[in-house]
Order: sequence, then structure tokens, then C-alpha cells
Amino acid sequence: MTFSMTHAMRYVLLAAALATLGGCATPQQQQQQLQQQQLLAAKIQQMRAQQEAASQPGQIGVLLDTNQDGSVTVAGIAPGTDAAESGDLKVGDRITAVADEGAEPESLTGKSFLQTIGLIRGAPGSQVRLIVTDGDSSREVSLTRAELSEQQAQALAEIKQAKAEEQVEGLAIEDNSGEYLSPYTSDGVTAEWVNKAINAKMGSAAGSAVGAAAGAYAGRKALESVPGGSLIGSFFGGMAGSKAGQNVGRDAAIQASGGWDYIRQTSDLSFRSLNDMARWMTTVHGQKSNFQEVLKATLQVYPELQPALASAR
Repeated sequence: MTFSMTHAMRYVLLAAALATLGGCATPQQQQQQLQQQQLLAAKIQQMRAQQEAASQPGQIGVLLDTNQDGSVTVAGIAPGTDAAESGDLKVGDRITAVADEGAEPESLTGKSFLQTIGLIRGAPGSQVRLIVTDGDSSREVSLTRAELSEQQAQALAEIKQAKAEEQVEGLAIEDNSGEYLSPYTSDGVTAEWVNKAINAKMGSAAGSAVGAAAGAYAGRKALESVPGGSLIGSFFGGMAGSKAGQNVGRDAAIQASGGWDYIRQTSDLSFRSLNDMARWMTTVHGQKSNFQEVLKATLQVYPELQPALASAR
């Protein structure tokens, strides 16, 4: 993703340079453009350095939540890591400053999450010192960075997923009384009306437009690892969503799904709004292998879900 973003920035710089060379600007404007190019180049270099620091293999094995003041809170700890075995760091601790061994602690106030990760990560085997607070008390915790095992990484992923699901808890109505009916049932399987639509190969009949909308969410998620990427993803996801489904026969899709009565009978979850539906679907089921297929079928019945899906968080 860094490669793509870097090339995109180069095109911006090239366009500005061509405008200057083409005599489209006064000397003062040319000077301003040059200054803007220099600032942009410096910003790109800074972002690249932050990405490299945040990708260091040495980690402390914790899941972090960001706070409004720039500090981060420990939301989970992977078993078997130094953070877990030492017992010095606890879930709920707020990290306010970070330092390498022998250096002065650097406050996290005003730091981006990427900058914070870059300060905490480092070479495996190196030491990192954390200034943490728990209520009114403050203390220093020293931990050894290490590469996470597959089991430890999986444990953190499961903690992260559980936290995400907590945030969308209550969005789904536990019956079919809501305006928008869920493509998944309360026990986590695909609703029968969706299976019926998939078996009828409505996804193929819908054409590539709906496929593009189905991919908008995946594309946005992939861009989230790039600074500013989530905004780019939402923009292009919104574009795909606005164009998708224009030539899809919604009535035909509903009939292929069994009709409205069948859709309602085979749904035991529903939603008050499309935004609730999009957030719940992507959070709870977005990692499933059949998500794209289910999404295509759902978009044919609810094409207006597309913009909400593209901006779902």
C-alpha cells in the first residue's frame, strides 16, 4: 500500500511541476507551489518513516485503544508475552509516555496512533519503558520487545474482534420488526433467503456493478493501514456504491430470494437503519469467507445499503 500511495503523491508533484514549467503561474505563485511541493515531500518522508517504525517486528504483545488526549489504553494482552508474564501491565492501564532503554520518556500527547506504535515497537530483544497511569497513580513499566508467535497474534486478533463486536452490540433487533432484514440469523449463519438468492445465481445476473460495490468495503479496509487511506477508501467506496446496482432489477432479486414474505419469515434479526446494518454486518461478519457472496445478494435487495457500507466503521 505504501508503494501505491507514494506513486500517487509523485503524480501530484509532477502535475504541479508541469503547471509551473508551462508558464501557468506567476513567479510568486511558482514560489508558493515550490514551497507546497517541498512541504508535501517532507510530509511523505515523515509518513514513510512512521510506517517503517510501526512495522518493526519487535512488539510487546498488547492491543491498544486510543484516547482523545493522545494517550492509549491497554485493551488486551497476548498470553506468553513479557507483558503478560511480568504482571506489570494490566488491561485498563493508560500509557502516557514511551522511551527506549536509557532515553527520556516521550509524551504521547498529540501523537497519532501510528506514531505511538512506532515508539512502542522496535528490534526484538530490545527494552522499552512505558509510563502508565491507573487512576491517580503513575508508574514505569519496562518490557522486552519480541516477535509474536502465530498463537499470540491470533489471541490479539480475537480480543480485537470481541471488542469490535461490543461496540455494535444492540444495533441488531432480535426479531424481524425492523425496517431492514438481516442477511445473517442470530446463530451466525446465512439466512435462507440469502441462500436462495445465491443459488439462483443472482450475483451473476447483477453484473460487475454490484461486484464493484461489494468490493468497496474490502478495498477501504485494505487502505486503513495507510495514513489517510481510510478517507481515500471511503471516497472510492462511495463512488463504487453510487454507480452500483443501477441496472439491477430489484423486484427480480426479491422474487429470486423468495419474495418479501419469505425474506421476513426467514429473518430473525433486523435493523432500524442502513447505517446500523452496515456497521453490524462488516464488524460481526466481515471476516467470513462468504461475506462477499452474501453481500452481493443483500445489495440486490437493498441497493441503498451501498453508501452506508462504503463508509461503515
